[in-house]
Amino acid sequence: MSPRSVLYQNEDKSISLIDIPCSISEAQGTAHNPCVDLLYSSPPLEKPYPSIEPRSKKAKEEVGARLLRARFSDSPFPQALLLQGLAKVRAEYRLEFCSKRKTTSADCTSSKRKRHKSGDTKPLEDSDEQGEKGRRGTQKAPIALRAFETRKPLILPSFATVEGYRVAEIARIANTVVSNPFQLPALLDDLSTSEKYRIPPLSVFILSTIGRREASVFSESAYKFLPEPSMSAAPGQFDFILLDPPWDNKSARRSRQYQTQRKADEDPLEILEDTVGKHIAPGGVVACWITNKQSVRDSALQAFETWDVELVEEWAWLKTTVHGDPICAIDGLMRRPYEILLIGRHMDLAIAQEDNLATGGPKKYRLIVGVPDLHSRKPCLKTLIEPMMKNSSSYRALEIFARNLTAGWWSWGDEVLKYNRGRYWTKDGPHDDIEGRTIGQRQYTIVP
Repeated sequence: MSPRSVLYQNEDKSISLIDIPCSISEAQGTAHNPCVDLLYSSPPLEKPYPSIEPRSKKAKEEVGARLLRARFSDSPFPQALLLQGLAKVRAEYRLEFCSKRKTTSADCTSSKRKRHKSGDTKPLEDSDEQGEKGRRGTQKAPIALRAFETRKPLILPSFATVEGYRVAEIARIANTVVSNPFQLPALLDDLSTSEKYRIPPLSVFILSTIGRREASVFSESAYKFLPEPSMSAAPGQFDFILLDPPWDNKSARRSRQYQTQRKADEDPLEILEDTVGKHIAPGGVVACWITNKQSVRDSALQAFETWDVELVEEWAWLKTTVHGDPICAIDGLMRRPYEILLIGRHMDLAIAQEDNLATGGPKKYRLIVGVPDLHSRKPCLKTLIEPMMKNSSSYRALEIFARNLTAGWWSWGDEVLKYNRGRYWTKDGPHDDIEGRTIGQRQYTIVP
């Protein structure tokens, strides 16, 4: 049975049509306890964005020269594959390119409006207190985080899956390994803000900024929390590591950057140069989202080399309207309708020969097609990655710079709970009462 987030997939699974919000909500549950609640989303695009491409030959040449100086990638992902893959999806899938979305929530969208030249208004997307800007465009930290230090892990008690687990404020559990070891979702209740956070089954998270010191302490915490080897990973290691680094770009500056303890011109992967290599299992998979800037691609590939990871696959997420049209020209100079995911294998030939993502052969390309959602919200890759694991029912995974939790995975970052806040979810489905249950007489534990 195909996951409900996968709307279409060709026979060799090289082309997939993914519903973005559904992929995230689906990853909040397990096979035994699926999550069928809906994630609040932005309205799906009905038509492509207005073109901002230069029109005259001279203007095109000037823009091309400027991009060349800025070292923007000359589309290493074959554009013919983008066009052919999209044409195949459109020929074989005749429905809308996304499921029906829940697009109104007084809590997760602002009442403010942007007025466009056309006179239309629309809600400010993804606007909440975590996204408020300070003076001169500086960003307010989403949560006041103390220095990351090795602390005793917080194992949520069983009643957290029934009545919830109260904390004086969410910052009190920052810089701590927090685990929900149960097959049911748990609930964290922030008494200072009345905010409720949904914690998926079997998930582990660390709410902290990501800097060099934090990376060192993360390593200590991982070894302490995972002291025993698994069937495929040594103590403290993971079979899959996913990164969505806060690469510097205009889009991020217009919205907000993920908070990291780094200088503005510092490569975010340099912070993790000693971390990923020691925590990826032999033969494990590393995936990294990059922008279309050549220098960013070079940085990611350099990091792969440092971690002894060989590039084996390259995926493109092609963004379309609900009717299957690219959101802008695929060969555009100013804007491209796709993002790239580099997939690498930690070099261990003995394991690679037995697995589904072998090294040493020609690089393979895959295409994800999907209607974009809120800014920076990417498709959850769990359903696409699991078939590549040696044991898809028992593997260790870590997402770095995460913006939501995933059942069965570790997640690390200072926005790690962002889309697990109750305001982003409807109450449709069997887990409706995860937020709305009447508080009983049980005494809640208050984190001091």
